[in-house]
Amino acid sequence: MNIHNMLTLYPAMGYCVPMVINPPELGALEAYKLATSLIVPRPIAWVGSRSKSGVDNLAPFSFFMGVSTQPPSIAISVARGRGGALKDTAVNILATGHFTVSLVSFSHLDAMVSSSLPWPPDVSEFEAVEIPAVAADTVLAPRPAEALATMECRLVHQHDMGSTHLLVGEVSRYHFDPAVIRIDEKGHRVVDLGVLDPIARLGGADYCRIGEVFSAKAQK
Repeated sequence: MNIHNMLTLYPAMGYCVPMVINPPELGALEAYKLATSLIVPRPIAWVGSRSKSGVDNLAPFSFFMGVSTQPPSIAISVARGRGGALKDTAVNILATGHFTVSLVSFSHLDAMVSSSLPWPPDVSEFEAVEIPAVAADTVLAPRPAEALATMECRLVHQHDMGSTHLLVGEVSRYHFDPAVIRIDEKGHRVVDLGVLDPIARLGGADYCRIGEVFSAKAQK
């Protein structure tokens, strides 16, 4: 008997047989639940956009990441809605190439969650949820006036993956509440997480805030 078989038969020896899951075998809902409970925590992009007809849209997306700092670029993934229809955010960004991304502070949790409801295309989430809006400077899109940090973005790449659109935007301008910015030991401007107080998405309807922060540097 080889060691693998022995440990499989005798888990008390300290070996646990891994569970193997093949993605093609999962239904859409189970695949979603598994991935969103595994890939955590996820920062939330509160995306502002404007339709060709002039209706302002605001919606949160947690498949969101930084792509580059030179040029500054971010990416968001906008899944298709029911029946495979494009969500308003994707429709607007693909049509205009302009959008804003705001980080969501804990104080804006309720407004952010309400903006995620399936409002009709001719209804602005800014108006429906009573979120004050302000026009961006370099792109034709709105942003939440009370957001502590916002990036104005221009679409530079889009990839239709079937069930979702991957959208990459180059940041053309940052907006910060002055209290969010501090100067680090080298004289560079950085974000003060304690002031920004960002929330992140977990699985299901769960969210989290920044808890314990620690530093770890590689030793040469």
